Amino acid sequence: MPASRRTIYIYLSGIAVIVHIVSDVGISQGAAENNSNMETIKVHGTFWNDGNEIAKNLSGVVIYTDAAHNKVVRKNIPISGDLPPDKGSVMEFDSEYTREKTMPKTDVNIMIKFDWTENGQPRTTLL
Repeated sequence: MPASRRTIYIYLSGIAVIVHIVSDVGISQGAAENNSNMETIKVHGTFWNDGNEIAKNLSGVVIYTDAAHNKVVRKNIPISGDLPPDKGSVMEFDSEYTREKTMPKTDVNIMIKFDWTENGQPRTTLL
Protein backbone atom coordinates (compact mmCIF):
# COMPACT_ATOMS: atom_id res chain seq x y z
CA MET A 1 0.00 0.00 0.00
CA PRO A 2 1.55 3.35 -0.98
CA ALA A 3 2.05 6.17 1.48
CA SER A 4 -1.20 7.94 2.32
CA ARG A 5 -1.37 11.69 2.75
CA ARG A 6 -4.02 14.07 4.01
CA THR A 7 -3.43 17.74 4.67
CA ILE A 8 -5.47 20.08 6.84
CA TYR A 9 -4.63 23.79 6.49
CA ILE A 10 -5.29 26.46 9.08
CA TYR A 11 -4.15 30.01 8.27
CA LEU A 12 -2.97 32.32 11.03
CA SER A 13 -1.79 35.73 9.86
CA GLY A 14 -1.30 34.42 6.32
CA ILE A 15 0.93 31.49 7.40
CA ALA A 16 -0.35 27.93 6.96
CA VAL A 17 -0.19 26.03 10.26
CA ILE A 18 -0.88 22.38 9.64
CA VAL A 19 -0.66 18.88 10.97
CA HIS A 20 0.11 16.58 8.07
CA ILE A 21 -0.06 12.91 9.13
CA VAL A 22 1.75 10.69 6.62
CA SER A 23 1.93 6.92 6.76
CA ASP A 24 3.58 4.06 4.96
CA VAL A 25 1.80 0.73 5.52
CA GLY A 26 2.43 -2.86 4.45
CA ILE A 27 -0.26 -5.55 4.67
CA SER A 28 0.12 -9.32 4.42
CA GLN A 29 -2.53 -12.04 4.60
CA GLY A 30 -1.79 -15.74 4.97
CA ALA A 31 -2.08 -18.93 6.97
CA ALA A 32 -1.76 -18.66 10.73
CA GLU A 33 1.15 -20.57 12.24
CA ASN A 34 0.33 -24.17 13.24
CA ASN A 35 -3.34 -23.87 12.32
CA SER A 36 -4.43 -24.65 8.78
CA ASN A 37 -8.03 -23.49 9.41
CA MET A 38 -7.05 -19.95 10.38
CA GLU A 39 -5.37 -17.05 8.60
CA THR A 40 -3.75 -13.89 9.90
CA ILE A 41 -3.82 -10.41 8.42
CA LYS A 42 -0.74 -8.46 9.52
CA VAL A 43 -0.32 -4.71 9.25
CA HIS A 44 3.06 -3.03 9.73
CA GLY A 45 3.37 0.69 9.34
CA THR A 46 5.16 3.89 10.12
CA PHE A 47 3.69 7.35 10.48
CA TRP A 48 4.94 10.85 11.07
CA ASN A 49 3.81 14.45 11.10
CA ASP A 50 5.08 16.18 7.96
CA GLY A 51 3.40 19.48 8.89
CA ASN A 52 4.62 22.36 11.03
CA GLU A 53 2.21 22.06 14.00
CA ILE A 54 2.16 19.52 16.88
CA ALA A 55 -0.52 16.82 16.63
CA LYS A 56 -1.70 16.85 20.27
CA ASN A 57 -3.28 13.85 21.99
CA LEU A 58 -2.77 11.70 18.90
CA SER A 59 -4.55 8.35 18.88
CA GLY A 60 -4.76 5.73 16.17
CA VAL A 61 -6.68 2.59 15.35
CA VAL A 62 -6.42 -0.05 12.64
CA ILE A 63 -9.89 -0.98 11.37
CA TYR A 64 -10.29 -4.43 9.81
CA THR A 65 -13.51 -4.85 7.81
CA ASP A 66 -14.09 -8.57 7.23
CA ALA A 67 -17.16 -8.78 4.97
CA ALA A 68 -16.91 -12.58 4.66
CA HIS A 69 -17.38 -12.98 8.43
CA ASN A 70 -19.58 -9.89 8.85
CA LYS A 71 -17.13 -8.31 11.33
CA VAL A 72 -15.50 -4.96 11.91
CA VAL A 73 -12.54 -5.23 14.29
CA ARG A 74 -10.68 -2.24 15.74
CA LYS A 75 -7.16 -2.55 17.13
CA ASN A 76 -5.59 0.44 18.91
CA ILE A 77 -2.18 1.69 17.82
CA PRO A 78 -0.04 2.39 20.89
CA ILE A 79 0.84 6.09 20.72
CA SER A 80 2.32 8.11 23.54
CA GLY A 81 0.54 11.48 23.35
CA ASP A 82 1.74 14.23 21.02
CA LEU A 83 3.49 13.89 17.66
CA PRO A 84 5.86 16.75 16.90
CA PRO A 85 6.21 18.17 13.38
CA ASP A 86 9.46 16.52 12.39
CA LYS A 87 10.28 13.67 10.03
CA GLY A 88 12.76 12.52 12.69
CA SER A 89 9.78 11.59 14.89
CA VAL A 90 8.75 8.50 12.94
CA MET A 91 6.61 6.02 14.88
CA GLU A 92 6.12 2.35 14.00
CA PHE A 93 3.26 -0.02 14.71
CA ASP A 94 2.26 -3.63 14.15
CA SER A 95 -1.25 -5.04 14.28
CA GLU A 96 -2.82 -8.45 13.57
CA TYR A 97 -6.26 -9.89 12.98
CA THR A 98 -6.79 -13.68 12.90
CA ARG A 99 -9.88 -15.26 11.39
CA GLU A 100 -11.16 -18.55 9.99
CA LYS A 101 -10.05 -19.17 6.42
CA THR A 102 -12.54 -18.53 3.66
CA MET A 103 -13.04 -20.58 0.50
CA PRO A 104 -12.63 -19.00 -1.94
CA LYS A 105 -10.12 -16.68 -0.33
CA THR A 106 -11.48 -13.23 0.49
CA ASP A 107 -9.70 -10.02 1.40
CA VAL A 108 -10.09 -7.94 4.53
CA ASN A 109 -10.36 -4.17 4.00
CA ILE A 110 -7.88 -2.19 6.14
CA MET A 111 -8.26 1.46 7.18
CA ILE A 112 -6.15 3.40 9.62
CA LYS A 113 -7.78 6.21 11.57
CA PHE A 114 -5.86 8.95 13.39
CA ASP A 115 -7.49 11.47 15.75
CA TRP A 116 -5.70 14.48 17.26
CA THR A 117 -6.19 18.03 18.49
CA GLU A 118 -4.85 20.90 16.40
CA ASN A 119 -5.18 24.50 17.59
CA GLY A 120 -7.86 23.36 20.05
CA GLN A 121 -9.96 21.67 17.36
CA PRO A 122 -10.53 17.90 17.03
CA ARG A 123 -9.25 16.45 13.75
CA THR A 124 -9.55 13.01 12.12
CA THR A 125 -8.05 11.39 9.08
CA LEU A 126 -8.66 7.97 7.53
CA LEU A 127 -5.87 6.40 5.54
